[in-house]
Amino acid sequence: MTIADEDTIDFAGIEKDTGTLVLTIVDHLAWGEEYDGVHLLFLQNKMNTYLQFIEGGQVNDSFPPEAYEKIVIRVIAQYPFSSDCLRLLDLSKQAIVNAGFDLEWELSQT
Repeated sequence: MTIADEDTIDFAGIEKDTGTLVLTIVDHLAWGEEYDGVHLLFLQNKMNTYLQFIEGGQVNDSFPPEAYEKIVIRVIAQYPFSSDCLRLLDLSKQAIVNAGFDLEWELSQT
């Protein structure tokens, strides 16, 4: 599953050392001016899917609330983030934190 699969959760699991439920978005697409708009839309839609999964309660079907301490949405990208993407992530983080969750992003090490 990837960022283009907008209606799915790519990966989910609880970190044993922190008790954090991590919902991971895999971004395999490169950034380039001619398709940055579509890429940003994929990312925004994917984050919205994750929020709906959490806020709609479906997360509790797989992970009972007593099994984790907090929820983090983590974006792992194969290619460096564009400045527009970083702006979107910063704005999204504010909204997600206000909703009671967290948002992190990182560049894949592979």
